[in-house]
Amino acid sequence: MVVAARLPPSAHVLDLGCGEGRNALYLADLGFQTTAIDISRSGIEKVLTVADERGLRVNASVCDMRDYGFPRPFDLIVCQGCLHLICRNEWEALLERMKTKTPNAGFHVVGVFTDTVPEPEDQRGLMVGLFKEGGLLEHYRDWELLDWASSVFDHEHPGGIRHKHAANRVTARRP
Repeated sequence: MVVAARLPPSAHVLDLGCGEGRNALYLADLGFQTTAIDISRSGIEKVLTVADERGLRVNASVCDMRDYGFPRPFDLIVCQGCLHLICRNEWEALLERMKTKTPNAGFHVVGVFTDTVPEPEDQRGLMVGLFKEGGLLEHYRDWELLDWASSVFDHEHPGGIRHKHAANRVTARRP
């Protein structure tokens, strides 16, 4: 994560919707004060188990991202692959809260699925807040854009289920 090199050593980072903690564990391994939240109890248990095995400190807890209270500002907020799982009005409000809890010169790395490719049949009804292609950029027009990507990719789930997803990712810095 290229942003990590630009953070101060004592940075507070948040992995919002962390899943099993790939990003949170990476950031904790770099020595950052890392918080990870996810709605999945099994995901948080895995984060804590792996962190313990590696001797890392991660403040991980089960929480619905819509209810997260942002108890402090974060120098970096990572939110990958989960905003499209909540309704548009909810993710819009959450993005605004994220922005207000990021200090000047702080960063966001946000990845979302878009409606460029229809929602896969096997996931029908889960992606209630798919973004419009390029729509994520609108929410960061007042920030410094460091990186932007749009892609369509094949994805395979356990059990051999395959489908396509379309995604946008933004890396931005608050001015």
